Amino acid sequence: MNMLIIVAVLLTARVVVLYFGVLSGTPPGEAVIAGTNLFVLPLGVDEVRSLYGGYFDANASVTIMLILLVEWLLSALRARF
Repeated sequence: MNMLIIVAVLLTARVVVLYFGVLSGTPPGEAVIAGTNLFVLPLGVDEVRSLYGGYFDANASVTIMLILLVEWLLSALRARF
């Protein structure tokens, strides 16, 4: 279950890197984007342009919410049984 939290944190880093367009051009930013492409669900939500030269990755944000919901459900089940 801790892996879900780690994936959610990595996806949050992806959202921040993509929001600030300058960060996505650096080698660490490219590594974060490439490393998290596997975890983003293709939900078809449009990207929103930011004022900082990047965009808000809504698909990654929805994926984070779903991961945290699953984590919450798993913790409730674990506490119950």
